[in-house]
Amino acid sequence: MLALVALLILIGAGVFVVVRATGASIPGFAPTQSAITTTSISNSFPYKGVSITLVSAQQAQNFLDDPNTHSDGMVRLNLRATNSTTVRIGWRYEDVAQLVLPGNTVVQPTYVKGEVDLAAGKTQSSLVDFAVPGGTNLAKLTLRIGAASEAQMDIPLKAGADLSKYLPQKTSLNGQAVYFGLNWTLQSATTSLSIPGEQAARGTRFVTLALSVNNTLSQVTITGSPYEYARLKSGNTTTTPGDSTLPVSFQAGASGVTGTLSFLVSQKSTDFALLFLPQGQNSTDQATTPFQIHP
Repeated sequence: MLALVALLILIGAGVFVVVRATGASIPGFAPTQSAITTTSISNSFPYKGVSITLVSAQQAQNFLDDPNTHSDGMVRLNLRATNSTTVRIGWRYEDVAQLVLPGNTVVQPTYVKGEVDLAAGKTQSSLVDFAVPGGTNLAKLTLRIGAASEAQMDIPLKAGADLSKYLPQKTSLNGQAVYFGLNWTLQSATTSLSIPGEQAARGTRFVTLALSVNNTLSQVTITGSPYEYARLKSGNTTTTPGDSTLPVSFQAGASGVTGTLSFLVSQKSTDFALLFLPQGQNSTDQATTPFQIHP
């Protein structure tokens, strides 16, 4: 009888340890919230054309409001996304967020509160939890943003981190061209890892060209869709626009009409030529404007 009682006690103790380790509740032994340490970070970076701010990180042994919490260490990231574009943009942090631990161990979120669904001009906050061994130095952790197929960004969990390599870089230009009787000026080229609603594919980046157009003719000039006539060439690769804000027609005497063309290119490409193609079977109207950008 004593042996049986001892065995039952051992089994009960083992079950208790296992259940408590999973963070589950046991009648009469409800888990309590451990002490939470909050560290302000305030690092901002763009994703899909949206500005994300890593506001702060919190560490605790557990988070009771996380249904998947561990009891041996958790990290919670407070993220704020602001959509300053004109289009609705969304994503799931479960699909695009990872935490890189010392030793290059990568962990997925245990819990996300706040799936991002941002109308134009709106701001939204989200919580993203990760299981991280207690006592881990936050400064040695990195938030990785971007799906495996996208250009990913590694954001250190420490204030003042240099994120300049993830920010748009602008190169001033002054390329001239005549096309469809219009005078075109290539004013600048901006490289970025995203445009509104889209993150660049892995190993690529966007080049967004700003153009100004003058129509000195006495009639309306209809160029049509820039998706049909505009191309960007680098080496042996020619790319069609992924996005454009150029109008399809230009009023007589119009001056300084502006618009943009965005192309997806290799991150290694720096030498380009903007091509305007002939339109129509017998057309010979075309233009080529070469330019270079920063690596």
